[in-house]
Amino acid sequence: HGLQIMQAPIDATTTSTARSKAWNAALAARPGALDLHIAADRIEGVIPPALRGGRMLSNGPGWTRIGDWTAHPFDGHGYVRAFEFQDDGSVRLRARFVETRIYRDELAAGRFLHRGFATNVPGPSWRNLGLGLGPVRNVANTTVLRWGDRLLAGWEGGEPHALDPDSLATRGPETLDGAIAGQITLAHMARDPISGRLITCSISGRKQVSFCFREFDDQLRQCASSQGTIEGPLFTHDFAFTRSWTIVADNPLQVDGREFLRTLLGRSTLLRSIATRETPGLLHLIARDQARAGETAVRTIRLPGPAIVVHFANAHEEEDGTLIIDACAFDHFDFGEEFGYAGPQAPFDPSLPDTRAPQRLRRYTIAPGASEARCEQLIPQALDFPRIDPRQAGGRATRLFGASRSDTRHADPFDTVLALDLRDRERPPQLWTAPRDVFVGEPIPAVVAGEEQVRYVMALLSDGLREQTTLAIFAADDLAAGPVAAVPMPLLPIAFHGDWDTTEA
Repeated sequence: HGLQIMQAPIDATTTSTARSKAWNAALAARPGALDLHIAADRIEGVIPPALRGGRMLSNGPGWTRIGDWTAHPFDGHGYVRAFEFQDDGSVRLRARFVETRIYRDELAAGRFLHRGFATNVPGPSWRNLGLGLGPVRNVANTTVLRWGDRLLAGWEGGEPHALDPDSLATRGPETLDGAIAGQITLAHMARDPISGRLITCSISGRKQVSFCFREFDDQLRQCASSQGTIEGPLFTHDFAFTRSWTIVADNPLQVDGREFLRTLLGRSTLLRSIATRETPGLLHLIARDQARAGETAVRTIRLPGPAIVVHFANAHEEEDGTLIIDACAFDHFDFGEEFGYAGPQAPFDPSLPDTRAPQRLRRYTIAPGASEARCEQLIPQALDFPRIDPRQAGGRATRLFGASRSDTRHADPFDTVLALDLRDRERPPQLWTAPRDVFVGEPIPAVVAGEEQVRYVMALLSDGLREQTTLAIFAADDLAAGPVAAVPMPLLPIAFHGDWDTTEA
């Protein structure tokens, strides 16, 4: 059933050089602001009528080669894309940079000005002395979601930025009516489908790390909050929630003293100064209703082995109080070479991630009152960017989607879309693999009003050799059959995270 555009013949002589060229082209693409219309007759297949009137949102670093300096993708400028499905079966693409202070400064100068978590400023090392010089490099490049009358573009170490939901124009830093002003706030935010609230997580401290979860209604009014303090230092990127708990992974860090000294002297980066500690994993449960939870407002759960969790898929509570947590976890992680980053004057090397063991999809089960979890690996494939039907978040999910790799020994760069039926654990995952040297982004499930299950899932396919990005739409229950529609576009930069939006802009 697959479409021809996704079955183009690939030269058997494709080499690691071609793979590197394709990866570098996709990471360095910088088409800038776009307003494109892709007519229905240019689309292979047909946009499903159920999707028309909705749109897929995407965010990621859209400018990494800044002057003659290559930034780590974590430090690249946020680039939000909206793929709008029109009633006539066509697609409108609108893309804009998030115009943060950092973006405006570097656009005006035409060069890399502000030190990032993973990238130093070019020139003498004195330009990078210490840790607190200059503004925080908030590039708003990690997540995007619709909340109320705005889009929120998230970043790992500061406030999200608010965008106009239609024009994508940047309104400025979003403090949620002052609640998170000046705070380190996770890029990942969650929507509770039961309460209808947005959940954010802000962090403070190093040796003792305090987590503050806040819940907001669609008018940005704070409705609830909960706190917990955990021994640090640790690395946190994502969280999960159930009706009673918010859940974070411990991900303990250690500092390489020599490398940290080099960082203070401006000769290395903070990202290269840290590593994960070789200790059994921990999960921390923070009660959403702390007055009711009393002495058990914060619970620490020991895991049977190492676990560095970057992304959670979901969590839910069984009727008897058993907690089920699905997460993508590494045993160990070395920082600094994400996406094959090899430094500001070197090309990206897509083979670098292959030197580490990949993240696996694991299910942690915690019995009522227990302080230890059981663990099982759900699938043999590596997996990241896990997504479920957002209406099932915090409850029992029926299906999980993610980005994977056809070579099960490795993970990113991903080449495969995966779907797993969580109701039938004996059923193997459905897989669709892109042609060689075409890279797969985060799968985004589309929620259609009135339909009980997700019928379609979308992913961006990056083909750097052909200088094309394809928005591929799959039938969620027949993923292996290939795309039911493929929308050709100019080559867009690799994205991090996205969302599905059906709210009228």
